[in-house]
Amino acid sequence: MRPSTPISQSPHTLFLAEYKSIGEVIFRPEVFHQTAYFANAVKCMNIIGQYFDCTREDQIVEIARGFVKRFKGEEVSNNGNGKRSDEFSNADSMVEVRPIEFSDCYEVIDGNHRLAIASARGLETYPVLVKFPAVRTPLQQLLLDYAWCAMRGELEIYQPVESPELGIHWSRIRRCDDRLEMAEKFLQEHRQELPERPTYLDIACSYGWFVRAFTEAGFDAYGVEIDWAAIEIGRRVYGLKPEQVTRSEAVRWLENNQESYDVVSCFSLLHHFILNRASVSAEEMLKMIDRATRKVLFLDMGEEHEEWFKESLAGWNPDRIEQWLKENSTFTRIYRLGTDRDNVPPFADNYARTMFACMR
Repeated sequence: MRPSTPISQSPHTLFLAEYKSIGEVIFRPEVFHQTAYFANAVKCMNIIGQYFDCTREDQIVEIARGFVKRFKGEEVSNNGNGKRSDEFSNADSMVEVRPIEFSDCYEVIDGNHRLAIASARGLETYPVLVKFPAVRTPLQQLLLDYAWCAMRGELEIYQPVESPELGIHWSRIRRCDDRLEMAEKFLQEHRQELPERPTYLDIACSYGWFVRAFTEAGFDAYGVEIDWAAIEIGRRVYGLKPEQVTRSEAVRWLENNQESYDVVSCFSLLHHFILNRASVSAEEMLKMIDRATRKVLFLDMGEEHEEWFKESLAGWNPDRIEQWLKENSTFTRIYRLGTDRDNVPPFADNYARTMFACMR
């Protein structure tokens, strides 16, 4: 995530902000070792063996002191041997950057300290040398490696991800917060039917947006997802733990699963089974999801009103879906909670799917 981090939020700029707040106290070992600057330097040392000319952690503080002196406009002291300290690039050299593809952002090649000083001083512009070729950030590459993007060949983000280089060139597909609002309202109304710390499972969880959201809401939350890139995005962007999302094809996982979860969600998946794109029928898949659900199932699927399904899912409207759920599961109470708000350009003729809550 380093190339996706704005200069204003970089370890270098945060360090200067903290210095302006607490002054020389920042160099006390117990304080300095807690800074993002120190953590970044240690990470660099762990990866390539050094941070500038530092090979030991106790040397990093001298780099930081020189950094602060440059910020204050003071001459950086020499090393006692008559030579200027060389932990920084020459002050007269140009900051070097390169364009980031599919965005109006640039990745810093050399000059993080100089740009941090400029940012901390309140400057909004800084002269740089632009070098080519353009590059992709690791986050961009992960998003493009996700099967949905790879299949469609578009710059698309399936679940919400915020990063500076994901600007107007990238399309946001699913809002997610609309369905979460409906789920939270419903669960609040039925809170007495759930244990104090409920369990949650999201089947085909994609990046894991709902796994994170339910974790933050106090659930013991898990997901199942087949796509490695989606899982990696969830770990990098949402901070999901490795044990929270299992990499597996959904049918095989459900066939071998012996657990049940208080709350289960299955979004935008079952219509693929109705369209015979899977190894089992839609009815068999629903029965497996039924078995995995202890109390509440949240579900939506493709419908006939959508442009891309107007022929292949003809007849599959909310009435038919509700009847189908009743006939092929053990759920006795089925509620319509509303529709998603994803039917905006470039998907204005799609989505707006009905979200159901099923209980027994």
